Amino acid sequence: MNLPKALVLTVAATTFCLMTSPAFAVEETTPQNMTCQEFMDMNPKSMTPVAFWVVNRNTDFSGGDYVDWHEVETVSVPKMLQQCHKNPTTKLGDLSAVIKK
Repeated sequence: MNLPKALVLTVAATTFCLMTSPAFAVEETTPQNMTCQEFMDMNPKSMTPVAFWVVNRNTDFSGGDYVDWHEVETVSVPKMLQQCHKNPTTKLGDLSAVIKK
């Protein structure tokens, strides 16, 4: 086997091994596993979209039902912050039942 061919095969094998490494594993991007502390530390402008996701997760809307963005901003975000101040280690995915009350 000549040197250029061996070099190409080595580079290809190394690249393949690196791409399958756990370091390159895809992280879940939904806020389900975000802690309350992470939520409280984020930019306040980002809180409403995250709260909107928490409130609407696993909700089946039918007959034209919807959750108003302004309602989430004025009601759900303060509720989430209140709960998060009490329990900063709680996951946001666990707050949906409390927030919807």
